[in-house]
This record gives sequence, structure tokens and C-alpha cells, in this order.
Amino acid sequence: MKFQFKHHIIDTDLTGSSYGQTALADVDNDGRLEFITGQRGGDIYWYKYHAPDRWSRHLLGQQSPSDVGGCAIDVDGDGYIDFVTGGAWYRNSRDPGQPFEHIVFDPALQAVHDVVAADLDGDGQMEVITMSDRNNLRWYKIPDDPTQHWIQTDIGPAVHAGVSVGDLDGDGHLDVVRTNVWFQNINGDGTEWIEHAIGPNTPPPPDFRKPFAFDATYSVVCDMNGDGKNDIVFTDAEIPGGKIWWMENVDGLGRVWERHEIPNGDRRRRGAYHSLYVGDLDGDGDFDIFSCEMEAVSGDGPPRWYIWENLDGKGGEWQEHVILDANLGGHVAVVGDMTGNGLPDIISKPWVAQKNNAVGGKMFVVFLENIS
Repeated sequence: MKFQFKHHIIDTDLTGSSYGQTALADVDNDGRLEFITGQRGGDIYWYKYHAPDRWSRHLLGQQSPSDVGGCAIDVDGDGYIDFVTGGAWYRNSRDPGQPFEHIVFDPALQAVHDVVAADLDGDGQMEVITMSDRNNLRWYKIPDDPTQHWIQTDIGPAVHAGVSVGDLDGDGHLDVVRTNVWFQNINGDGTEWIEHAIGPNTPPPPDFRKPFAFDATYSVVCDMNGDGKNDIVFTDAEIPGGKIWWMENVDGLGRVWERHEIPNGDRRRRGAYHSLYVGDLDGDGDFDIFSCEMEAVSGDGPPRWYIWENLDGKGGEWQEHVILDANLGGHVAVVGDMTGNGLPDIISKPWVAQKNNAVGGKMFVVFLENIS
């Protein structure tokens, strides 16, 4: 039977709250994925898999300058994965018992929600894209000596969340999505950008109008219907009762969009979908969607975790599967094969744990082992 997961609580000893900054990466170069998560303004940890219910936690770094955003890339080209979060990067110590070196590349970069790595200038090297409530949407070129100040290039104004990257006009250059608009990479080198509309996300409901609730999504660029043109999948990330939908790139140039909503399997008001993964989750070659409800922005019932199966392979017919219903919420969940059995697993934690959750109000890390 497809989409069968067994959940394992692998940590209930995280201090404080406000954990984001998630990634999956081979931190120790052993050929297996490790899980990274960090606290806003606090410690960053990485978890090594030993068995589905047995993981070891290691301190990656301290004094994280980021809120939610983080990405794992090899910053210095030494063959070991480093971690970028906010205006700093952490150089891999190559020793599980030794925290990574904390190196600041922009001390003015604060309150970062989104951090994405992509080759925006086409030189074969990764750049780092950030968006912040206190700064704008921008990208950083990593210099030959990454311990020095990184030079930024502005893309456009910021909203709270919703950055992704992909070629939306078919010119071979990577463009940048920002929730309700996309920025065209005119010259292919990231030096000039033109803004184009996509369409609105869901407005916050009348009973939830916090500043961060507006224009806050997660997005993924992919060719959902297989017509050779990149589309965009979205979730409403910060509001109860939010939606999941994909925007069809009708003309292949990113100028004409058509919205397709993925229906819920019941009429219950959902919590915020502050996670998004789009990929082939059942091995049939098309794009399925995963997300889960938060604890901090809750719906009408306990938070659940979902996969929406792409039944027709073109994003026109969907079936919702509840893969976890255990009063445990997720936030910035990540997906990858952590057990080595070739199946995609899922791992996450809450942003803020609710007092009535399944582990007595503690912060936790939960691992969903794919046993399909």
C-alpha cells in the first residue's frame, strides 16, 4: 500500500522555541543524509541517522542570525557541506564533536525567512538568495575567499515568504519567484530583473491578521502538467484555512497564469501549511505534493501531515492521503531518503510547540519512516 509512514520521535530535548532553518545534507561525507535545524538567534544542530528510532544530535553552530531560512551548500569548495543562514555561514569542521566555524558575510542581514541556493549568473557556481522582513529580496555572490564580505545584488522588494527559483520564460536563465510575482533574469547573469505578476495568494481570514500573515507562501517551480513549461506550486504558509494550489504557466512566458486549487479531503479548517515538497512520492513519474499543518498557527483540529497524489499525472485530479495524525505539527519539513531504502522519508519539528501536543508541550523532532 502506498504512502505508508511510521513516525519516530527522535528528540524531545530542544530548549526554547522558534526552530526553523532546516536542511537535509551529507554533513559528514559518509554518503547518507543528515538533518539540520536551527533556532532563531540560537543554536543549530545536525542529526545523524543510525536507525529509524536512533539518531545522534551534534552541535553545528551557535548564535544563528536567521529566523527560518537556511541552506546547505559547499561554500568554500573543499568538498564538505557547509551551512548558510541569515548573514552568516558555518564552515564544516569535519569533526562531529566540533561545532562549525561561524563566519559572517553580511552583518546587516537580519530576520531572514527564505534562503535559497542557485546558479543565478550561469557561471556554474552557487549563489545565495535571501529574503527578509527587514531587508529586501537579493542575491549574494560567493567570493573566491568566502571569509570576506559577500557582495549583494538587489532583485526586488520583499514580502514575508515565498522564494523559489526556476526558468519561467523558457530562455534558459533562472528566474526568481516571490509569492505573487516573479522576477525575470533579463541578461542571465542576475544583474537586471523585471517584475511580472503571477496572481494573488489567499488573503488572511478576518480572525488572523498578524503582519506576517500577508503574502506568505512556500513555492516550488516545476512542470506540473508535463507540457514542457514550468509552473509554480504554492501553499499558504502563515494563515489558518490556507490553500494549496498550482499556477499553470499558460503561455510559457510567465505572462498568463491559471490557478488550479488542490482540494482538501474534508471540510475542516486546516492549520498553516508552512512546509512544501513537490516530487515523485509514489514512483509513478509525476509530481505529488507533501505538506503538513503547523502547531503555532492551528486549524480546527490537531495538526496532520498530508500527501496529495497526482492521479492523472497532469495536476488535474488529486487524492489526499493523511500520512500522520498524531497531534504533532510540522514546520519547514524536509524530504529525502534517510534510511537508504530508496524511498523518500520526511523529518521536521514545530516552530512553537503547543501545550496540548502529543509530547506534553515539548519541542521535538519527528521522523516519518517510509515503509510503503
